[in-house]
Amino acid sequence: MTHRVSRGDRQIELSAKEFLLLAALMRHPEAVLTRQQLLDHAWDSEYEARSNVVDVYIGYLRRKLRHGERGAPIVTVRTVGYRFDADART
Repeated sequence: MTHRVSRGDRQIELSAKEFLLLAALMRHPEAVLTRQQLLDHAWDSEYEARSNVVDVYIGYLRRKLRHGERGAPIVTVRTVGYRFDADART
């Protein structure tokens, strides 16, 4: 199943996992969510915290969400996790 979001005038198709991650980040704009929080939100308990699956899917999201000169609205907070940059929505 795919999900569609828009950024500017573009329609972007996301996988179910990408959509769950983006939804979690957007529900808490400017808050830093840890990798574990994102893992708990989008995956079953089968994944271990040591897995880099969250980082991989954040990379997929960033590539899809780039908009011209503007980067993706997902910011890495080193050693902590990620946050959604509400000012980069368009």
